[in-house]
Amino acid sequence: MNANITETYETAAKAANSAGQLVVKNIERMIELQMGSAKIYAEALLNNAREALEVKDAQSARSYFEKQPEVVRGIVQRMTKDSGEIMELGRAYADEAQTLFTKSATDLGAVVQDDIKAAKKGA
Repeated sequence: MNANITETYETAAKAANSAGQLVVKNIERMIELQMGSAKIYAEALLNNAREALEVKDAQSARSYFEKQPEVVRGIVQRMTKDSGEIMELGRAYADEAQTLFTKSATDLGAVVQDDIKAAKKGA
């Protein structure tokens, strides 16, 4: 009986460990994505501020303001790309979690069935 309890515990612990590893891996991916995005957005903001500080006359002001739609377009494109990557990360996580939980349920179900069979033999 103790062997059955140990096997059940080890199977459940293995499933919990796998789930934890999956969560940590995906948190790590999300943080990497967010940190990369934050760096790019900060660089864009600082570059734009530096260019604004270079405005000295009407011609440089005109040139600066003419470039703004291009700057905004670039940022919007990057945000769209980042949003797509976040959505894909979420989909991949959901798929991996579903596969993991299905396998874990199957493994745990097999152990429980073995426990039931052993209990019936012992009775």
